[in-house]
Amino acid sequence: MIASAVITVICFIVIIIDLISMANVLRSCKNVRCSVVSSKKISERESSYLIREYYQTEISFKLENTERTAVIETSTFCQQGQVLNCYYYPKKNLVFRKRDIRGVFSSYTVPALSIGLLFLVLNTVFHVTSLGGIILEHTTEAFGIVLGTVFSSFGVGFIVYSINAFRHTRHSRVMQVSAEIIDIVRKTKKHGENIQHSYFPVYYYKLNATEHTVLSKFARQSPPKKHSKETILIDTKKGGPVEYKDIGSSFVLGILFIIIAALLVYTIMM
Repeated sequence: MIASAVITVICFIVIIIDLISMANVLRSCKNVRCSVVSSKKISERESSYLIREYYQTEISFKLENTERTAVIETSTFCQQGQVLNCYYYPKKNLVFRKRDIRGVFSSYTVPALSIGLLFLVLNTVFHVTSLGGIILEHTTEAFGIVLGTVFSSFGVGFIVYSINAFRHTRHSRVMQVSAEIIDIVRKTKKHGENIQHSYFPVYYYKLNATEHTVLSKFARQSPPKKHSKETILIDTKKGGPVEYKDIGSSFVLGILFIIIAALLVYTIMM
């Protein structure tokens, strides 16, 4: 298991370098209180489909007794004069909100830590116990058990999802409303030379004399018709939509996964 030990050491070296880099960034950043000058909604479109929407917010702040201005992106509208707590990163002359600090640097800590701990545990188990030899002697059985565990986990997950969805959609505070599709968000994924588009409808509806505009959570392979009406489920307490994929198919899929897992285990035990 020399390879496991080497991979573990490399992962922890990556973590140390990553943490040092993040510490340097945080140490060089300065806290600034910014005042909103203006906030303008920006809608990026392509072939009449909404691609991205944000607010271009102009801010002013003082740094070293000098009044400065900058433009940042915010997900919500900011009132003129509103105070935002931000960071100023001198190295890149960048102003960003505290909630957007992750965008300043690329962090590899979590994946490296997960891989490092996994190989460290495997290395320890294989050396301290006889599990390594048993697994090598019974490779087929071990692979079948792992595969059966994976299938059963998926099965239980699908069944729990469908049961929760069934209960939620029949909750007393859930009601049906007629919503209008006022816009369509298109997201694009590239797989080599293939380009795949996903479409998300933007719903408009009224609930208790209050207007709501919400983006659907689920993608569609073909674009819905703009300004068409659809009946959707609304949580009357939270005011937002209750969206679930097909409950019946999820339950059936969960049962099928559990049957496959049971057959795998039965085949191994025979």
